[in-house]
Amino acid sequence: MKQRAILYTRVSTDEQNNGYSPADQKERLYKYCDQNNIEVVAFYHDDESGKSFNRPQWLNIMNYLKKNSTSVDLLIFIKWDRFSRNIAEAYITIKALQKFGVEPQAIEQPLNFEIPEQKIMLAIYLAAPEVDNDRRALNVFHGMRRAKKEGRWLGHFPKGYKNTRDDKDKPIIVPEGGFQEAIIKKAFAEFSTGLFNIEELRKKLYKEGLKLTKNAFASVLKNKIYIGKIFVHAYKDEPAQWVAGIHQPIIEESVFHEVQEVLAGRKRNFPNKVQTVRDELPLRGYLECPRCGRTLTGSASTGRSGEKFHYYHCSKGCKERIKAIDTNEEFAKKLKMIRFHLPIIELFMKNLKNKLKSRNGVSKIEIEKVTKEIEKNKTRLKNAQILMLDGELNPTEYKEMKIKLEEDLIHLTNDENKLRSCTTTHDKLINTCKKVVQNLDIAYDKADSPTKQRIIGSIFPEKFQFINNQVRTTKVNELIDRICRKINEFRGNKKGQQSFYDLLPCSVGTTGFEPVTLCL
Repeated sequence: MKQRAILYTRVSTDEQNNGYSPADQKERLYKYCDQNNIEVVAFYHDDESGKSFNRPQWLNIMNYLKKNSTSVDLLIFIKWDRFSRNIAEAYITIKALQKFGVEPQAIEQPLNFEIPEQKIMLAIYLAAPEVDNDRRALNVFHGMRRAKKEGRWLGHFPKGYKNTRDDKDKPIIVPEGGFQEAIIKKAFAEFSTGLFNIEELRKKLYKEGLKLTKNAFASVLKNKIYIGKIFVHAYKDEPAQWVAGIHQPIIEESVFHEVQEVLAGRKRNFPNKVQTVRDELPLRGYLECPRCGRTLTGSASTGRSGEKFHYYHCSKGCKERIKAIDTNEEFAKKLKMIRFHLPIIELFMKNLKNKLKSRNGVSKIEIEKVTKEIEKNKTRLKNAQILMLDGELNPTEYKEMKIKLEEDLIHLTNDENKLRSCTTTHDKLINTCKKVVQNLDIAYDKADSPTKQRIIGSIFPEKFQFINNQVRTTKVNELIDRICRKINEFRGNKKGQQSFYDLLPCSVGTTGFEPVTLCL
């Protein structure tokens, strides 16, 4: 009786040029069947790895056999490595085929399953491909590890970079040179200020085009790839380590380490909770309900035409409800009325500059302490190297000690750079502050919502009310108080409240004032 067979070929990407082309396999199988009077009932081909049987066409074969098990006698392929490169799964699959009454056969490695000794040859045929697979995987692993130790980035490029090849045609990453690189730099620069938490800054940059999830954004901020480092995972007795990369860094180390300090909580100028800030409601959280004294929140209502209207309203159910657009415009108008006299600003900036200079003496003492610690760590690192060369430290202990000392040196060097920056001239910072103070309304108008709220909080240490189309508050910042009006005029208000109309420019007498923190 004529036997019926399914023909099966398989090739993975790296086997195309090693004598396993699909067309050649197919031709040889059909020729074998023709010579041995075997009827071909179906042909299947997979472009998949032989590590498992989770292959699209193999699954189709099994489904075919479930429906037509009595119509197939043989499953024929070229060699057993086309069948599988996983010995454990291969034995399970052979038994599954035999339950269907189907005998698997390799035309170049034929076996007679009725002879028990043939099982030894089957084991060899199945084990050899798996051993070969494991050897190739190990070679790839060591090759990739060696490349990483040489400082080469492998795989898809990180944000801000792009893949290319060097003069030796080896893969390398280079700065992207466009929008992605620029926005990554902006992310590090803004987060290093400590004025944003991760989610607040991510949402801000997401609107500008940085499409990252919260976890992905946090990973970017922690990734030393941006300062020219490559991470090498631990392997056997070798600890994990960061090595110098051959690619160009796009972030300065000082900025990167400031970001790490913010992430670690050592430099936090922002609240832990994410504050919901909307462009239409910049005064939310600063307005006080004139009826019950609670803080006004804000929300939007949708009109019949689908247009949204924003309102400030009481968070506890009072009927207090004011249009956001009117309140915002009124606040902006009153903000324009704050005008500082140039002589007063010059006096304040001069006092501020003197105050900052007086702190330089303290900074120099701290710099000396940090410099001594840096030299101590460098000496310890040299001593550890000598102990390792003399055999008193094994290489693993030396590597662990080296990693720890190098991390300490990075932090100490970063501290030294920050202290030295404090001793440099503050002219640029003071000039910027001066421009903002002179044009407070313009700075507020051009600022984004979080910056607007920081400006509001700098002027008003306490909440204010909106009554009869006027913004009123019980207290303003002491600096504004002293510059914008005479102190005795503040005491003349019967109700103890100040209208924004009262914040008009006036001269300052001979009374001096202490410089305060730059909050604007």
